[in-house]
Amino acid sequence: MPVKVPSSRIGSSVANMKTMGKSSLGGKKNVIVHLNVVPMIDMFTILVIFLLMMFSATGQILYHQKDIQMPRAYHQKPLVRLPIIAISRNVVAFEGHKVIDTPMLTEKEFPDMKVPVLAKVLKMAHEQYKREHPQPPPSNRDAFRDWMKESTQIIIQADRGVSFEAIKLVMFTAAYQGFSTVNFSVVPYPSKNKKKKS
Repeated sequence: MPVKVPSSRIGSSVANMKTMGKSSLGGKKNVIVHLNVVPMIDMFTILVIFLLMMFSATGQILYHQKDIQMPRAYHQKPLVRLPIIAISRNVVAFEGHKVIDTPMLTEKEFPDMKVPVLAKVLKMAHEQYKREHPQPPPSNRDAFRDWMKESTQIIIQADRGVSFEAIKLVMFTAAYQGFSTVNFSVVPYPSKNKKKKS
């Protein structure tokens, strides 16, 4: 069976639309219309990409977990997207993946103040950051300073019922792996207008 080259079909939908309104049988109108859905699909694709870009620019930095009640604070500053260690009363998770049970985090269990399982995960994360963001040369002072500032930061999202002993072990372990700047996620108190004393 020979292969035939398909002919051009540009304007077929327009030609069919011209027949709208003309009587076909007994004065009845032809209601069959061929619509070109390609522009509509393009429009929805652009809309989805736009929404994804807007969400990534102004989206949620932290995913609030049900089993974590964060402490409240009067003074705070906006967080940026950084690696997150979540500490609930039951588990310690890094970027949403369980690492170790929280009750195991005691100085008696880890006298050297270093949790090996967590240290391994944080080391991999720090090395991945260095691969994705190469260190600028020290001669470029501004870029080198910004890189050092960003590469050493981490967020701890801890439940307010977790013991300080467990949080301290997580902080020391993070510092051993190069995350020396710790940011704590908190819930801000509602702002109240303080009355001036006369």
